[in-house]
Amino acid sequence: MRKAILIIILFLPLLAIGQSNNVQSAANALGYYEKGTSADPKDFELENAKKYIDLSAENESTANNAKMWYYRAKIYQALHNNKRLKTLDAYASEKAVISFINCLKTDSKKMYSDECKSLVWLAGINVYDDAIQFAQKNEFNTAMRYYNLLFEVFPLDADDNLKRNNITPELVEKSIAYTALKANDPATAKANFQKLIDKNFNDPKIYVNMAKISLEEKDTAAAIKYVEKGKAIFEDNTTLITLEMNIYLAQGKTDVLINKLSESIESNPDNELLFFNRGMMYESKKNFDSAAVDYRKALEINPDHLDANYNLGVMYFNEAASMANAANSLKNNDEFAKAKEKFDKKFKDAAPYLEEALRVNNQKTEDEQMMYTATLNSLKQLYVRTGEMEKYAKIKALLEK
Repeated sequence: MRKAILIIILFLPLLAIGQSNNVQSAANALGYYEKGTSADPKDFELENAKKYIDLSAENESTANNAKMWYYRAKIYQALHNNKRLKTLDAYASEKAVISFINCLKTDSKKMYSDECKSLVWLAGINVYDDAIQFAQKNEFNTAMRYYNLLFEVFPLDADDNLKRNNITPELVEKSIAYTALKANDPATAKANFQKLIDKNFNDPKIYVNMAKISLEEKDTAAAIKYVEKGKAIFEDNTTLITLEMNIYLAQGKTDVLINKLSESIESNPDNELLFFNRGMMYESKKNFDSAAVDYRKALEINPDHLDANYNLGVMYFNEAASMANAANSLKNNDEFAKAKEKFDKKFKDAAPYLEEALRVNNQKTEDEQMMYTATLNSLKQLYVRTGEMEKYAKIKALLEK
């Protein structure tokens, strides 16, 4: 019995020595790899280094050893940066960062700390880039795990090298929030958007998304608060204004919205967007005269306002079409002639605004492209009504393109 115990006691130090040798073997293999050239890259040495360091990391005797963490960090960073061997471990950048962090935690003698601090931010850039790649592959949880790991790197980056490479805590929080939205994780998205709001981050989309999440949660009051808070900072942001309008319209509160817009116009009389939006509200209530006044006021401020030109032209066109349809039921020729005079004038009123809408439409967005086609179709019908066949032929040719 004493012999057996003695053998075990003697064998344990040998295990520790063996694992220590694995760390040194990994270090030696890494050194040989780093001496490689483009003609002789010595990739097999990096593979050997990975094999030895993995054995060391799995063993209790070296699992919390600063030297092991140091070489594990450098080996996995080298693996990540080697395009030929990167596939050996899809999470190489994550392992490199974790190893740098653990080395700093366990390096009581400060043998590796300075170099770890000078390298960890580079590993952080790799983690950030990989997080984007994981998100693009719809691996959202992995992407968010990578993004969150960066918050352990920022305090170690004393020289703000990450910031110099445009990677900031705010950008990471924003990235997590949008990734969480794609992952159908509204709680995480809200938490990170709120962090940005608390930091006064300059992006109206934060408030838009918080409002949309609140609407999905059936909390309309919270949605309105986020919209109002966003508008207080970004008063001319069309997305926030449109979202506010949609919320009030969904509640049937058109009059409330008209009053809010009127109040805003009093303090911002040169804002064409406010007039345009109030014009839309009047139009939705079939108050076409007031809508026309506001659309024209918007165009007085900005003659190239695409939506105001288009909406006013279409409103006149639709009014004219309704008048023409009603006139068709008239049996008295004199009455029809009087009605025709009126709807012909209304069609002619529509023409300059639709023509201007066509001219200023750059077709940069999908909505603008759809509006461009709709404008062409309206003008095509209008020119038939007004007998302007030369203009009709040009519009027809554009549609056929």
